[in-house]
Amino acid sequence: MELERVAGLLPDVVLQIADLIGFPATAQLLEKFGGTTFPIGKGMKALGAQRAELLRETIGKDKAALLVKNFGGEILYLPRCDRALRALRNERFLSEFAALRDGGSSGLMAMTVLCPKYGFSDRFAWELVRESKTAVTHSQQSLF
Repeated sequence: MELERVAGLLPDVVLQIADLIGFPATAQLLEKFGGTTFPIGKGMKALGAQRAELLRETIGKDKAALLVKNFGGEILYLPRCDRALRALRNERFLSEFAALRDGGSSGLMAMTVLCPKYGFSDRFAWELVRESKTAVTHSQQSLF
């Protein structure tokens, strides 16, 4: 599971939310509202019409209702979790890069497809690939 790989970089409240609504929805919540204080009302009407609508638009009606049920009446600070989200983004990129390469695409074609999707330059992406290969090589050497 992706969350387990970055769990050490996440505060407890984020782990609680992720356990409740899943990591993809939690990532969406943090991308939209990270770095803000977000009061959770005791019911969808108590949230305030605008805040409730923003929450539903971001994570969906059912997941918003779960947050209200479990955190109703609390004021949550939603941290940005930049390091964890970057680490997760980089892992997703490397996984997709490997899948494209395993599927027969060239490295250059994989970069052409993935760099715009992930919003970074191919120079940065190639560096990620180099770093991941170095990390694998070092971990394999430590086995012997």
